[in-house]
Amino acid sequence: MRLASSSLMRWTVMAAVAVVAADAHADDFFETNIRPVLIEHCYECHSASDKPDSIKGGLRLDWAGGLSTGGDSGPVISAQQPADSLLLSALRYEDIEMPPAGKLPAEIIANFETWIAAGAKDPRQSPPSASDPVAQSASPLENQLWSFQPVSSPAVPHSDSLWPQTPIDQFVIAQLESLNISPLEDADAGTRLRRLAFDLTGLPPATKDVFRLQQNPSGFDWDAYVEELLHSKTYGEHWARRWLDVARYADSNGGDFNATFHDAWRYRNYVIDAFADDMPFDQFVIEQLAGDLLPAASDAQRHRQLVATGFLAVGAKMLSERDKHKLRLDVVDEQISTTGTAFLGMTLGCARCHDHKFDPIPTADYYALAGIFKSTEILQGEIQKYVSDWIRPALPIEPQHTAALAEHANRLEALKATIADTEKLIQAETRAIESHAGAGIVVDDAQAELVGTWKRSNHSKPFVGVGYIHDENGEKGEKSATFRTRLPEAGRYQVWAVFQGGESRSANVPLAVFHDDGIAQVELNQQKKAAENQLFELLGTYSFSASEDAVVVVTTQGTTGFVIVDAIRFVHQDPSEKSIAPEPATAQSSARLVAAKEQLERLNIELSDLEKSAPPPAPTALAARDAQDIGDCAICIRGEPHLQGKVVARGFLSKIHMPLPNVEFSDNSSGRLELAGWIAAPDHPLTARVYVNRVWNHLIGVGLVPSVDNFGHLGQRPTHPELLDYLASEFVRQGWSTKWLVRQIVSSRVYRLSSRSDAEREQTDPENLYLWRAHRKRLSAESIRDTLLAATGDIDHSLAESPVSELGTLVTRNNPNDEGYAARSDLRRTVYLPVIRNELPSLMRVFDFADPDYGTGDRDETTVPSQALWMLNSPEMHEGAKKLAEVLRDDSSHASQRLEYLYARTLGRLPTPSEFEIGMRFVEVPLDQRDPASELERWSDLVHAVVASSAFRMTD
Repeated sequence: MRLASSSLMRWTVMAAVAVVAADAHADDFFETNIRPVLIEHCYECHSASDKPDSIKGGLRLDWAGGLSTGGDSGPVISAQQPADSLLLSALRYEDIEMPPAGKLPAEIIANFETWIAAGAKDPRQSPPSASDPVAQSASPLENQLWSFQPVSSPAVPHSDSLWPQTPIDQFVIAQLESLNISPLEDADAGTRLRRLAFDLTGLPPATKDVFRLQQNPSGFDWDAYVEELLHSKTYGEHWARRWLDVARYADSNGGDFNATFHDAWRYRNYVIDAFADDMPFDQFVIEQLAGDLLPAASDAQRHRQLVATGFLAVGAKMLSERDKHKLRLDVVDEQISTTGTAFLGMTLGCARCHDHKFDPIPTADYYALAGIFKSTEILQGEIQKYVSDWIRPALPIEPQHTAALAEHANRLEALKATIADTEKLIQAETRAIESHAGAGIVVDDAQAELVGTWKRSNHSKPFVGVGYIHDENGEKGEKSATFRTRLPEAGRYQVWAVFQGGESRSANVPLAVFHDDGIAQVELNQQKKAAENQLFELLGTYSFSASEDAVVVVTTQGTTGFVIVDAIRFVHQDPSEKSIAPEPATAQSSARLVAAKEQLERLNIELSDLEKSAPPPAPTALAARDAQDIGDCAICIRGEPHLQGKVVARGFLSKIHMPLPNVEFSDNSSGRLELAGWIAAPDHPLTARVYVNRVWNHLIGVGLVPSVDNFGHLGQRPTHPELLDYLASEFVRQGWSTKWLVRQIVSSRVYRLSSRSDAEREQTDPENLYLWRAHRKRLSAESIRDTLLAATGDIDHSLAESPVSELGTLVTRNNPNDEGYAARSDLRRTVYLPVIRNELPSLMRVFDFADPDYGTGDRDETTVPSQALWMLNSPEMHEGAKKLAEVLRDDSSHASQRLEYLYARTLGRLPTPSEFEIGMRFVEVPLDQRDPASELERWSDLVHAVVASSAFRMTD
């Protein structure tokens, strides 16, 4: 059989792509799973050295030739019998045991088995030198890498076909005609309406628009509808979420210490506003990389620009890393990798340990960028021991707010100073009283032997020690307090009881004093103030020996009212001395102490009220700033932070084909502003191409460069290179306007095409790379939830702030849990709900939400049973279906009208005749069998069936 020329060409291209993809996968597997292990565990003994004799066993593992040649024991890899390779035997500890420090984990050994079984592909084709062991010449393909070449301004091709209506169509039809393929017909108007609504806003078309289109298809103003969507708040929210994927946005840090980003929401809302206001993309780039370094004409502008640098701060960080130098370089690596993916579509992080194996990015270029980001600061101090904290720059506020904060701070400071003085007075008077009490021997209640449950307190003042105890006026007769001490010498001693009298006290507190002559029973009236200084009451004078303990027991037997126990004091007396009462000065101290403590209570109440009435604090941002130690960065040999080579001057990617700006990096600025200007330069070959391709991918379903995040050698070449350059160059000329770009794409006939299959066309272009039909697109996880909220009318369109304000420093669950997520959920659009690293809800996990640990320009699309099961069984779907059924019941009493509303609200169209017939048969019940409850259940089941269908999950 002979293939047609176009089919033969297509087959050849597909075969070549398959080979390249297989090679790229093998290279990627080596770089990810093999090379790092060799560097960490093998290079110390088996890599380049100034003394060849020092290479253990004559085996070099730092380049492909060393593996194939082997060492003293011969080749370490067997192509004929891969499983018996010497390298595997050594890793398994079967004969030779390598590495000698300990056997590697089973999963690492399994990766080596997989690699060797697949042919042991190794891209390290040249040996590194001993003087510069990481230097391996970058790929000589920089002159061939299409994405590094300048963006051209191709002429729009001409076609005699009547099909094209826009320049986009002219480029597409030119390639289709070269393959002898004609495009399909346009999609029907209802499909187009649904497609536009979801692509531009992430929500279904409004019911009014569905019925308006159905009533007058030919008179529907499509241009006006596009403008209405572009200028809606929902457009900014939907397109912001796409960029938040790229920016790896989250409301928590993730990792081992899942700290809460309370201020990340400001960056999220900044992105929403940027898209809603159609901020020029070059300005968007500059503000995110260096907004804090830009001049500002107003506080509002300064606020916006500072918040924009949250782009550099929202990434996941290993906050508990104890090696802070390593942590700093890991953060730099994360920022370089994200910047490369987000703005340039390049995998810059690959050059941290060695020259990029596939793209023209030398290690020196990586460390030129590293100097810029190392001179940038997002971490400072510690949340707790060893756990790094991030900086929280204050945002500009109004002068009145500043004045109110200053006034409140002054009042707070003055009040706290008064409180401090009062506390010092209390301490002084307490010492005076205790000093007098200390003239004898004092046994405090804290030293007493207690029977029963006593209540400790310091409410009534004054007292001796830190407080006193009372019996809570309960369990009478079951409580006692025994005071016991060995007196220093025999003799007669005054025995004093210490208490605070009061009306609620008992008038008959029994005490027993055990002395040399027997036991003295004493009864205290605690309703009255103590006789001396309102604190001391003399129980009597008794003889005590020095060989036995002096004991006083307080009981609650027969008492009514509170029994107070504070202290017992023994004062030695000579026979000639009179009774020694506390000095009058103690009474004065006691009075002053009571007054001071009352004043302290009043001051603390005043302090509490003042703190409650504080003006709102100055807002802070999750943002970046220039570091104190600005300077260039040394190459870290093999990526090891503490193994440093030569210092590289700060700079940009050297192999890109564009005039490099003549920039001198100062010691006073990181260089982020210069880097941002270089990336956002109108003649940069990557920035506009990458962004235009992302927008095309979101609207059409597949990028003009299908590998949306990789414009390097491992990525795919553009299917329509001239169209990509045309759109990129026009995008720049049109002021980097995203809305302009969206408008051009959705106005094309390419965008309007039907998505039906066609066997004949698929023979030539089975993957639809050349756009003879529309690609079918699925609803995102967010659109599934938002559509149900919109259909029931519950959706809250108000602007949201922090979704994690109720969380403390740490996200305590730190695991996927729908209950925890629901507790922080509300009726706002999903873009406003919390994105907690390590705790994504099932909706996000099942329906391919972007991993917030990495920048993602194109989400995965999976088809797995759990998706259908989630749509059928999740509580969210059941509750949403029941709520929508109730709304439909309230909207109309006619089943046929309800059915039309159901389809209009969920699928953005009216039901087909067969759908209408099936739906009516399902919900109609004979009059004599009607039950409102069962009728609502039928409608709920019908709603659930519609929203669980593939028609709901797909935009067309």
